[in-house]
Amino acid sequence: MKKNILLFFVLFIGSLSLNAQAKKYIFLEHFTNTYCGICGSVNPNFYNLIKKYEGNYHHMTVHPRFPYQQCTLYQANTTENTARASYYAVTSTPTIVMNGTKKMAASNLNATLLDGELSKQSAISIEVKENSGSSRNVQVEIKMVGNKPAGNYRVFAAAAERVLNFNAPNGEKVHHNVFRKFISAFDGDVVQLPESGNSLNLNFSYNVESTWKESEMYLLVWVQETTTKEVLNSGTKFDESTSGVSNTKAVDFKVMTNPVKNNLIVQMEKGISGDYAVMNIMGQMVDRGFVNPFTQTLDIDVSDYKKGIYLIRIQSAGQKLTKRWVKD
Repeated sequence: MKKNILLFFVLFIGSLSLNAQAKKYIFLEHFTNTYCGICGSVNPNFYNLIKKYEGNYHHMTVHPRFPYQQCTLYQANTTENTARASYYAVTSTPTIVMNGTKKMAASNLNATLLDGELSKQSAISIEVKENSGSSRNVQVEIKMVGNKPAGNYRVFAAAAERVLNFNAPNGEKVHHNVFRKFISAFDGDVVQLPESGNSLNLNFSYNVESTWKESEMYLLVWVQETTTKEVLNSGTKFDESTSGVSNTKAVDFKVMTNPVKNNLIVQMEKGISGDYAVMNIMGQMVDRGFVNPFTQTLDIDVSDYKKGIYLIRIQSAGQKLTKRWVKD
């Protein structure tokens, strides 16, 4: 009986790999301006909204010249901020472009629209590995996990500053994922996507400029179709790896019984202060909470979960580790 169950599980996992699709990150390009009063009033609500979807999106703020060309972040790179706004024919701020195809006023983005994107998958995964320091070397793997899509594609790579503390004239004090400079061509590098099951490996390099905060810099990479402007997928060094284990190792833990029937029991090597998140195979958040620092055991009731493959992520002190488990 055990052998039959094991055989079924192996065949089940095999069938998933044959029909594989990667988690598709929601890609949000946010056009704003540090002198724009409307931006200053709308942007905080936008940030509060997307915070609920952490781990499921990539976000980049672009600063065009309108309505005020004296915008400090526009002046930092006038040519490429203008080029990205022109790419979508954006003419006002604050504007959101989602996945390259949906353009709207930032105030019109809502949970219903974001929830609708969570169930989507991509034929490609993008894994980014990047060193720290002022001189960056970045390795990018674009893996075709599904059927190769038709179309003409370009890969974009942009240096972004994760958090920028700056007292802007519009009242904003904290700016998120600020676009600084294209490391690829500003209109993307032409690529031929690999065949199903194969990978395309790319290398980028850039130097952190004196006006950027080195510890906050990272490369954001995405693949975009040239005609429809659909973003096929995107990636950064902060993402969980395609193997289901994050690039940064936190305190180690193990799932005590796998598959799991009613209670997911996690045993940690030591007590920590942190939080946990349970996600389905699509990366959608199912449950989240805090880890009790006075115990090494985490007990989560999963009796109401549907059968299938899930992820458990534990994060502490900015580090995280993710492992797979199966609900029976």
